[in-house]
Amino acid sequence: MFIVAETALNAAAAPERRGRIMGVYTAATALGFVLGPAMIALMPDRPAALLLGCAAIALMALIPFAAVERPVSRLVVPGSARHIVSAITAFPFAFGFLFIASMIDAVAISLMPVIMLDRDFDVSQAVLLAAVFHVGLVIGQPLIGLALDRAGRRRTVLGCCGLSLACTLPLVYGSGMGFWPVAGLMLVWGGANYGLYTAALALIGDRFRAEKLTAATAALASVYALAAVIGPVVAGGMMNALGAQGLFGAAAVVYLTALCGGLWLFRPVEPEWQKQQIR
Repeated sequence: MFIVAETALNAAAAPERRGRIMGVYTAATALGFVLGPAMIALMPDRPAALLLGCAAIALMALIPFAAVERPVSRLVVPGSARHIVSAITAFPFAFGFLFIASMIDAVAISLMPVIMLDRDFDVSQAVLLAAVFHVGLVIGQPLIGLALDRAGRRRTVLGCCGLSLACTLPLVYGSGMGFWPVAGLMLVWGGANYGLYTAALALIGDRFRAEKLTAATAALASVYALAAVIGPVVAGGMMNALGAQGLFGAAAVVYLTALCGGLWLFRPVEPEWQKQQIR
């Protein structure tokens, strides 16, 4: 469903509105990430009820797909698996930024409460900080999408890396920070980090067409899933070895590397109208 929906949206989006469309789409997916666990928590604590509830929610996705079946079928051109690797090698920066976004988000979902317990917050505060991080995902993406269309792809991506770096550095050195300052950092960090996913979707929509767009979207899904598996494993090992301070330091190094590499090497295909505006 991810691949079909993202391919169709990119194929239908006008270049000057692609960022905003992707921003609304990723805000909706982020809202699902927030609401899903909450809905599970409200269901009866019985395996059969939980599984039936999840099945019912999944079946609800058939409703919008059925409503737009014909236009989606026209927009999504079947792609070949052999184009997946070539899509990654043709535009490595877009997939690299997506890998960072997915890895950090997976760590936040699985380990953020444990990380915050290591920073001497109590259990309720640690869980709330993880929730605030994901609220940032929801409210930040429409703004990121607007920036992609107004400020340009390159500036927005580098801005997301810079904001994420600015949020992680105080967490490395500010071990005595209170709940509210850390919550503010989490809110901005969540939105800026997930903005790299929003940007990656817009970037491949600018770069690829037809069956190559479908293959590139499948490649995005594969890279996203791979990062979601690797991220918590690496972060858990680092937590054991270095604690929360070392983990935030490693995240800061990742963002700094992405920012420096992007400043020197990242030249996306900006839409023509945007090139003139940026000049």
